[in-house]
Amino acid sequence: MPQHWGFWGTLAWGAVVAANFVALQVVTLLALAQLPDFGSEAEVTRLAEDGTLFSAATVVTTALCCPLILGIIKLKRNSQIREYLALHVIAPATALRWFGALAIVIVASDMLTLSLGRPIVPDSMAVMYATANPKWMFWVALVAGAPLFEELFFRGFLFKGLEASFLGPIGTIVLTSLAWAIIHLQYDLYGISTVFVLGLLLGAARAHGRTLLLPLGMHSVANLVAGLETATLL
Repeated sequence: MPQHWGFWGTLAWGAVVAANFVALQVVTLLALAQLPDFGSEAEVTRLAEDGTLFSAATVVTTALCCPLILGIIKLKRNSQIREYLALHVIAPATALRWFGALAIVIVASDMLTLSLGRPIVPDSMAVMYATANPKWMFWVALVAGAPLFEELFFRGFLFKGLEASFLGPIGTIVLTSLAWAIIHLQYDLYGISTVFVLGLLLGAARAHGRTLLLPLGMHSVANLVAGLETATLL
């Protein structure tokens, strides 16, 4: 029977991946950014919203952290990457239902945002898109890079180990969604809450669909919609 890391092993190795993620982000920033006043709040905000830095950091972390995750999985004796990450074919009917649910959530989120008098495109996203150069790298990072690493980590590696623990599927969906939302610190509390709700949907798709390919595809589509809204409404 294929093996996987347990609760504490998953958390420990998850911390290793997270530390490498942060380190690579910082190294990329130091390598590419001009830092005349790095300690000021204004400078930190500027760097967090710089689209060029976002694109480069996302590409770098995806290229290096995804193999790290696969290596950690293989360190567990008798593990199988395909089973560990639930890389199974999606049934068309299942995909249709979950992508339909995604469309409903996106429309409902936009309507709620408008009803609250908030912009559909967050200010940080607008600045990020405007400052991204080249634009094609921004799109690669947004639609491919970020979804690939984040799904591989949160609803792939972490999900497998936590779901089999006392947390069960529901606890795992909530915890991984919360952790995923927290890394989106470029947004305000409302934006982070929106990411959390989307995470719950992606987690539910992972749990019920029994395949990582489903939330991965949904995540990419959600990011594509967000990018198109940004490009259109700017």
